[in-house]
Amino acid sequence: MKYSNNKNLSKKIAAAARVDERNKDISAADKKKNKTDTVTSPAKNSKEGERKARKKESILSLLKPLLTPYWIVFSVMIVLIFVLSILTRSESFCNSFTANVLPFFLNTYGRFSGLFPFSFGEVLLILMFPVLFAAVTLIILFFFMKHRDGFRKLFKYFFRSLMMIILSVILIMTMNCSIPYGCSELAIKKNAPTYSVGELEILRNYIVEKCNEYAEKLPRNENGKLIYDDSVKDITKEAKRVMELLSDTFPRLKGYYPDIKPINRSVLMSQAGTLGIYFPFSLEANYNKLMYKMNFPATFCHEYSHLKGYMQEDESNFIAYLACLRSDDEYFQYSGYLSVLYYVNNEYYSNVCEADPTRYDKQPEISDKVAQDSVFLTSEAKKKVEKEAVLDTETVREASDNFTESYMTYYGIEDGMASYGRVTDLLLQYYDGTLY
Repeated sequence: MKYSNNKNLSKKIAAAARVDERNKDISAADKKKNKTDTVTSPAKNSKEGERKARKKESILSLLKPLLTPYWIVFSVMIVLIFVLSILTRSESFCNSFTANVLPFFLNTYGRFSGLFPFSFGEVLLILMFPVLFAAVTLIILFFFMKHRDGFRKLFKYFFRSLMMIILSVILIMTMNCSIPYGCSELAIKKNAPTYSVGELEILRNYIVEKCNEYAEKLPRNENGKLIYDDSVKDITKEAKRVMELLSDTFPRLKGYYPDIKPINRSVLMSQAGTLGIYFPFSLEANYNKLMYKMNFPATFCHEYSHLKGYMQEDESNFIAYLACLRSDDEYFQYSGYLSVLYYVNNEYYSNVCEADPTRYDKQPEISDKVAQDSVFLTSEAKKKVEKEAVLDTETVREASDNFTESYMTYYGIEDGMASYGRVTDLLLQYYDGTLY
């Protein structure tokens, strides 16, 4: 029995030894596998990281040229122009911007352009032609010299600068012209009643009689021309004063006014039949220095109203009329009446000429002196224009009229240049309850 027990023990020991060997093999295999995993895992992770890095680097390489200061500013300006163009459709936004932001521009950028003794806007317009010529020339040369490094750099920097200038002009025009055009109309224009021909007749006769009265009492020289000795500086000062006085009715008129500047190329301006012009991109009010001096007061006030954000021509005519009447200077008052005389007279004539041609002849006549005082150019100025004209006057006038009609239509003024005459409607409402 004792022998038998030892034999069983040997079998058990042998079985245990076999189990230990098997466990050793499994352990060795696991260690080898873990070692292999430890070696291969970093390699796999390294390849994955490299792939992501290359992908990130490729994206950055595409964006890198667009992350320069130039393209950042360029993109910001594009977005700003786009957003402001959409906001011009909001009347409340346009009102708020014109009342609060435009005065800031006028007090900063407007003061800067006002430092120049000449029309800064006129100079910018003149410079446009050589710049366009240079652009066309460089485009043509590009096909022959595009492989030269020096030329390619010149081409690149020129057109980059040109694009930035164009964007700047568009942005300034949007803020100083497009947005004010989107403002609400004058309160007097809302719910406007319809007036009879009889009421229009009363208004017409009142304006004619006031013009005749001033034409008689203001002093004249031996040739019958008005003696108007006030300097442009004095007229400008008075125009600023009366516009400021009118701010009690039109709040946007208060604040800073730069000096109004003459256009040196007034010959071309005279051919176009233009008395004054407002340059939104330089925030300047300009006038035709060749026009008859009695046009100065009303024209100065008209252009100043544009400078303050009143872009509608009938509204500017109306504001200029009221401003001139606020003056203590009789020349200003006379200029105000003259500025609306023919708008009102023509409106009345067109309303009665077909129905009763004799009715117009029965009304007070416009005196010869008034007719002489209400001219655009004197005979001397006309001779100067024809002598110095480079282009045909009819061609210039037609081009100017077409341009004016086009931009007015763009800004929603459906009747174009005829909108100037709508000042008659505003005058009918203004004198409602006073004259009739």
